[in-house]
Order: sequence, then structure tokens, then C-alpha cells
Amino acid sequence: MQKIIKLNCFLISLLLIICSTYISTNIYAADFDTFLNEFPKSYRTSLTKLHNTYPNWVFIPDEIDYTFKDAVNAQDYLFYKLTNSKYNSYRSMRQGCYDWSSKKFVEVGVSWYGASREVIAYYMDPRNFLNEDNIYIFMSQSFDSLTQTVNDIEKLVNNTFLDNKITDVSDAYYGKSYAQLIFDAAKLSSVNALVLTSAILQEQGINGTALSNGAVYEGATVYNFFNFGAFGETKQSILLNGKKFAYSNKWFTASEAIIDGAKMYCDDYLKKGQNTFYYKDYNVCNPNDLWHQYASNVENAIDSARFLKNSYSQHKDLKLTFRIPVFKDMPQNISALPSKSSKLNNYYLENIEATGLTPSFNRYNYEYNLSVNGNSYIYLKLPAGASYVGNTTVSLKKGENKVKLCVKSQTGYTRDYIINVSSSKACKLYVNTNGSCNVKRGDSNNDNKISITDLSNVRLHLLGVITLDNNNYIGADTNSDGRITIVDLANIRLHLLKIITLK
Repeated sequence: MQKIIKLNCFLISLLLIICSTYISTNIYAADFDTFLNEFPKSYRTSLTKLHNTYPNWVFIPDEIDYTFKDAVNAQDYLFYKLTNSKYNSYRSMRQGCYDWSSKKFVEVGVSWYGASREVIAYYMDPRNFLNEDNIYIFMSQSFDSLTQTVNDIEKLVNNTFLDNKITDVSDAYYGKSYAQLIFDAAKLSSVNALVLTSAILQEQGINGTALSNGAVYEGATVYNFFNFGAFGETKQSILLNGKKFAYSNKWFTASEAIIDGAKMYCDDYLKKGQNTFYYKDYNVCNPNDLWHQYASNVENAIDSARFLKNSYSQHKDLKLTFRIPVFKDMPQNISALPSKSSKLNNYYLENIEATGLTPSFNRYNYEYNLSVNGNSYIYLKLPAGASYVGNTTVSLKKGENKVKLCVKSQTGYTRDYIINVSSSKACKLYVNTNGSCNVKRGDSNNDNKISITDLSNVRLHLLGVITLDNNNYIGADTNSDGRITIVDLANIRLHLLKIITLK
């Protein structure tokens, strides 16, 4: 049994369509272009190709009331989404997922790590899965006796532990096949029969486990086909908790566990509007309840959907419905998977230093405030391998300004830190990447000494012949008042005459 890290380990991906709109598939097939135009242009080529192969399929655009970027950012948090990739480029360095002191990724379970923002974006972008292999991620999961039969279930369970009859004489389904039991459970719960079947196989594997074969707890044999409550850090604790859950719900036969379990699925997900594999793992319908997602494995929805391909792909006349999310402001480019490499997604600053910056710096806080009265400086410290790709000199207007500090990771992706600058007059803001102010006062050419050249540079700057900026400006501003004036020229002259010492 392949272990999948879950947010709610006892919940399975079984979703029921909740839609008051009825579409006649015959009308839909005849006027497909009209319905197609309800989707953004970037969806249409793929949907047209699917329609040509499966003319009775219905595609419904589900308008999501926030942007795709916001949806991805919401999932880019703690351990909402995980990956078991061996590549650093797939892993996140967000808060909790990376130990900056030891320079190691935080492992969850066995070889699971926080998925990067870019990997999450790939799996959340619906346009990546509008093809014959993956379209079932969006399939409506209501029970339909016309498209789901016992025979279809038998095909799906062939050569698995479910390809048998129930032999427990105390079971109400004694002598009947598991396929018949699952079909009846689907009908009673209003859940897609093949989704129920694929869920059991995904949880129990093709050979079954103790929880599906019957495990003893408190002297009774219990069953738990969908792994409700089966969570823990070890196999032993997972099994024990799964048995406890089954015992508390009096699942003493296979039929009780499967039928009651199917009804729980309906209550836990279907009635909450999470009616596709996609919505089950990415709860964009209820963005304020993101912990109510079946699995944190970023690929889980795709893995689940592929169980259904063999059951449906050969039946081109079936009338299936697919609910496809459409976010506001969908990016023009379809999200791509990162290149596989050992490079880090280290687009996080180590520090921002500026007089009066609020609040105190935290690498995971991306917005700050700053008030200035003239030319001022910000000092950035970057992690090894990252680079600063924003402007180093920013012209500020009097009043409110928004300054963007852009950090580029080893992998080539960027993150912006925002400084809201309130300025009393028009001036300059200089961005220095040395990490802190380590420029020598009076050093106007960054050679770490004060010489006649520096005196000349300040004179030429005051005359408008040259313009000193960044570190050179900082060095020339000997009294740190944000300006280069005759006072700075005098200070450098006095230093050279050894009357004063600039420190």
C-alpha cells in the first residue's frame, strides 16, 4: 500500500456534483462553440480536441471568485502541499519547510517535503490537465446508474483483492461480489461507483491490507476500507487508529464498512461542494477552510483520476460532466513544472536594514513601511546563490511610494518584497546589497580609502559634471543627512588635512 501524506487522513476523494443548472447534452453537442466561448481562450484548443473525440461530454466552467495567483499563494503555506521529489527545485523553503540554520529541508513522514510554489502552480493550473489522460480530475462524481454499472466495477477490480465474493457468513452480502456491494453503496450514498472503487484500491492496494481483510480489535474483527481515522507516524499507529475508528463505528463486516464509509464521504466532502478530485485536493470552493483537503500530496488528485481512465476512455458515447475551475486573471502562460535540479528556491532575503523600517524584518514578511526626509538607503542581505534583480536607485516623489525589491533564486524564480515609502519631498532611495552599511565615510569611489580623488568627485558632483550614486553616494555623504553638500566637501578636505577623522 502506497502511503500518501494526508491533511485529513480519514477522508477520501469522493465528491458529488452540486449544480442546479441542467444542460441537455444533445443541445450541448450541437452548439458546442457557444458553450466553449464561456471558457478563456487558453482552455479552448484542448477542450475542442476532447469534444471531437467525446462529443457527449459536457464541460462546465466553474468561475472561482479570486485570482489564480491568490489561490496558489494560499496553498503555498506550511505543509498544505507536499512532494516526495528528490530534486531541490521541487521543494519549498517557505516557513516551516526549511531549516536555514542547518541548511536542510524539513522532512515530513518519510521523504516528504513542502512542495514549491511553482510546483503547486503547475498542479493547480487546470489547463495542464485538459487531455484524455487527466481530464477525470474534473469529472462530476455523482452516482449515475446509466454510466456506472456492476460490470464497470468488475473491470476496474479485475485481478485485485476486490475481485472476489464475500465469504463472511455474518455479512449481509455473504456470497455476493464486492462489485455488487460497491455498486449498492454508491447508489445509497449518491457517490460515483467507480470513484468509490478507485478510492478503496488507492487506500488498500491491489492486494488489500489488514483493514480491508479484517483486523482484530478488542476481540472483534473490524473493517475499514477507506482508512477513516488511519493516521500516525508509523505503520503500527496507522493500523491501530484505523481499527479504533472502525470499532467505534461498529464496522464488523465488509458491507457495513463500505456502505457506511460511502455515506461518510458524502457528508465530509460532497455536501460541502467539493465535487471533483480537483476540488477535493484544492478547496478553492471554500478558501477559508483549506485544511479541509483530502491529501497534501501535490500530485494526489492526478493519481486518483487516472484510476478512472480505463473505465471511461473506451466508451465514447457516455454522457459525462466535467466541472473545470476558471480563476479571475488567469495568467496567459500555462504554468510549467520546474526543471529538475539541485538548485534552491531561495528567493528570500536574509535581512533588510533601513533606519525607521517597520515592522522588524522577517524573511517571510513581504511588506514593510518606511518614512524618509531625503535621499536614503536600504541595505539588503541575500542568501548564498540568490541575486537582487530590482532597481538599485529609485526616484521617490513627495508623498506615498511603493518600492519593489525583487529577489531571484538559484532556480531562476523571483519574489518581491514591498517597501511602502512615505517621503517628505522628492528624493532618491538607494538599494545596497552589501547587507549593511560598510562604506567608508568620504570614500566616493568605493576603493576603501579617502584621497584627493574623493575630494574631486564630490566637487564635480556639486558642479553637476558627474552624478554619484549608490555606494559612491553613501560614501560622499559624510554626515549621513541624505544629501551631498558643501559640508561634505569640507569634511573630506579637513580629513585629508588631518584636522578631523572621518569614521
